[in-house]
Amino acid sequence: GDVSMARGPLDPNSSQSKQVGTTGFVFSSVRMTAGSAEKVYLNSIRWNQTGSAATSDLANVMTYVEGTAYPVTVSSDGKYYTSVFPGGILVDKGLSKEIYIKGDVVGGSGRTVKMDVYRNTDLNVAGETYGFGISPATSGSSGVFGSTNPWYAGSTMTVSNGNISVAKSSTVTSQNVAINVPGQVLGGFDVTVQGEAVSVAQMIFWFNRSTGSGAAASTQDLTNVSLYDQNGKVVSGPADISASAAKVTFSNTVTFPIGTGTYTLKGKYGTDFASNDTIAASTTPSSDWTTVTGQVTGNTITPSPTSAVTANTMTVKAATVAVSVSATPIAQTVVSGGSQFTFANYQFDGTASGEDVRFGSVGLEYLAADGSTATNLTNCKLFDGSTSITTGGNLINPTASASSTTFTIDNAGLIIPKGTVKTLALKCDIAGGATGSYKWGIRSAPTGTGQTSGQSATVTVTASVGQLMTLTAGGSLSVTSDASSPSYANVSAGTSGNIVGVLKLHATSEVVNLTRIALQMSNTSASSSPSNLTLVTLFDGATQVGTAVFTGSSRYATSTLSGTFSIPKDSDKLLTLKADLAGIGTSLAGTQGALIQINYDGADTTGTQGTGQSSGTTINQGSSSDTAFAGVRVFKSYPTVARLAIPSSTLITATGVDLYRFSVTANLAGAVGLGQITVNIATSSTPSGTASTTVTNLKVVAYTDSGFSSPVSGFTTAGQLNTTVTGLISSGNTAIGGAAGFNGSSAGSADGYHLQIPAGSTYYFRVLGDTTLTGSVTSGSVVTKVQGDSAYPAGTAVANLMDTTTIINGATGGSGLFIWSPNATSTSGLGTQDWTNGYFISGLPSTGMDNVTISK
Repeated sequence: GDVSMARGPLDPNSSQSKQVGTTGFVFSSVRMTAGSAEKVYLNSIRWNQTGSAATSDLANVMTYVEGTAYPVTVSSDGKYYTSVFPGGILVDKGLSKEIYIKGDVVGGSGRTVKMDVYRNTDLNVAGETYGFGISPATSGSSGVFGSTNPWYAGSTMTVSNGNISVAKSSTVTSQNVAINVPGQVLGGFDVTVQGEAVSVAQMIFWFNRSTGSGAAASTQDLTNVSLYDQNGKVVSGPADISASAAKVTFSNTVTFPIGTGTYTLKGKYGTDFASNDTIAASTTPSSDWTTVTGQVTGNTITPSPTSAVTANTMTVKAATVAVSVSATPIAQTVVSGGSQFTFANYQFDGTASGEDVRFGSVGLEYLAADGSTATNLTNCKLFDGSTSITTGGNLINPTASASSTTFTIDNAGLIIPKGTVKTLALKCDIAGGATGSYKWGIRSAPTGTGQTSGQSATVTVTASVGQLMTLTAGGSLSVTSDASSPSYANVSAGTSGNIVGVLKLHATSEVVNLTRIALQMSNTSASSSPSNLTLVTLFDGATQVGTAVFTGSSRYATSTLSGTFSIPKDSDKLLTLKADLAGIGTSLAGTQGALIQINYDGADTTGTQGTGQSSGTTINQGSSSDTAFAGVRVFKSYPTVARLAIPSSTLITATGVDLYRFSVTANLAGAVGLGQITVNIATSSTPSGTASTTVTNLKVVAYTDSGFSSPVSGFTTAGQLNTTVTGLISSGNTAIGGAAGFNGSSAGSADGYHLQIPAGSTYYFRVLGDTTLTGSVTSGSVVTKVQGDSAYPAGTAVANLMDTTTIINGATGGSGLFIWSPNATSTSGLGTQDWTNGYFISGLPSTGMDNVTISK
């Protein structure tokens, strides 16, 4: 066998300079590829370190084969690094392995490391099949793997010093600082050290001060300046500013470890400083940092950069707090008897302060307006969040209006941290049944002290008398209809949970817990009697909170709530009314066509009641009017109508053209009878007078499938509801069916013939006609729709319904364009009073279904 050689991909392949402290550096790499004759074993490799570095300058040196590490044995003279691969590493024919040596540089500044392979036999390779050793190939003296020694010459790596650099710290931000307080921030710097730890014997930091007016100031008054590391440990100092220059010199040696650390200058700003003065600390490392030495190499290192590094600017601020009365809570009516009601919020703003400020007491203004009794408020306390800071003997029981009612703060007093705003709440108990108007404000500035400096703080006050709180003995309650209430709808008898209205209840001045509510049936027609209702349920969202039962012939009922229904103070809460309906049929109480309208009864002034949560008093509804919900119309079953797409919307002269398609679906509650369909057609054409578009031979055909392939049986012509209208149809309505019935085999019976759609089934309808374009028609159209009804027919005394003739003739002023039957007790004939019109049938608007236009 044989092997070929190449430089490894990880090999540096050029001279390198690496700092002391460099880890995981690849010194040299070769790639060996097995020939095609046999597999080979890689047994060992011996590297020849021909550089000047000592063995102790390197650490963690290992040979790697395709990422797997193998230990090295170093010769006694430190020149040879040998790795043996136990059992050999088998390399298949034509495949390759990269072999490289890697380690850490821990010393030897100025020395070199060069890992060669001295002889080609220092790479020990043997064939698997024959077991003979294989001498790796050479490529002549000029090649990478030469015929002279060293066989493979590695790249030279020179060990260099570590380095140190300084930058402005972004974590030591610009901030307010206090006067005459130790440990105030002067500036921050990030120090980055690479290669080896670095010691600095002397550091100088300069300070540029400007007055609040922006002018430069030469007087410096900084003392006890120290340099802190990121752990808060002092690494140099303290020192005072130089009397002759605006600088601080640290002369004790500081050793900076490898990595990046944040170092902060802190000191005390003297009384020479005034509010809004600024300080910016700076240093030029290359000249201000001297005797800089690498701790491994012992070599002198020049810090970088050579330009000045300036820290973030600090602004001197005296201890100061601004006090004001918050705009919340707003002026309002408050129910008497409440506990710890918030009358005012006081904001203590320390954002412009240079230090934390302490208050031992706060003087507030109390006003019992218009001669109100001052003693109605008791147990007045200040709260910091949820904690009272004026407890025990420090709470206040006002005895008179006072321009200064002083609250003494518990324990160590109130601390306002610099840079923050703290809000204190003033809360009092209110005597039950009390009336009057009250305000809590502030006029005079309380006394504050710098928490650290002990100096008097500057406290300013925005004078305010506070918001007027007017007491009332109890809240009030009103009821209206909510906009989310449903519109008029047809529903099936015998169903439950039909939403008939949504009430909006409003509580004023306090939370009201509703205990009962008065309801009424608003539709007084005989057919809409309470017998149509089995139960009314009241819901708060998805939670049932009450029921109401209309007993006997009474149209009034009061629901006592079984669950908690709380209406928030000065806010709204919705109460949903749902109706369970009686069934319709033989021996059942429900009435076909009954309009069920359940409304709030505003006339019953004591029927709706609640309890005031604060006052504990009984609250009756105020001047609420009755609601007027649209209600639901009850049938045993009802249809749903939908328009369907037609095959083509292009107008041409043709026979049997689909002018319209629609479907009618019977509710699952029962079959639906269909007695009349009214088709409206309008035609147009241009040019007028010389061209025309006509429709003739109009017919409506019914199918039991959506593919329009199975006509409904029982008609003279399969599925066709009418005798073909052969005459010219140019505009207006054409009634299909009606009192005479559809064109069925039983058309001669007394009731005519109508179409029954089974419960849950859908029938499909085509409106067909012959279209003719006469003359030179440049454009023309046929517009078709199925008509709806605009009002519900006011029926006879029986079941609110009527026969088809009455509906069609419009005996009560209503129309009967779409006539259907809910089949109250049986399959109704056309002459029975069990028919109604298309008012509010889903999918069938009062103006008719959507137009379908075919045009040229």
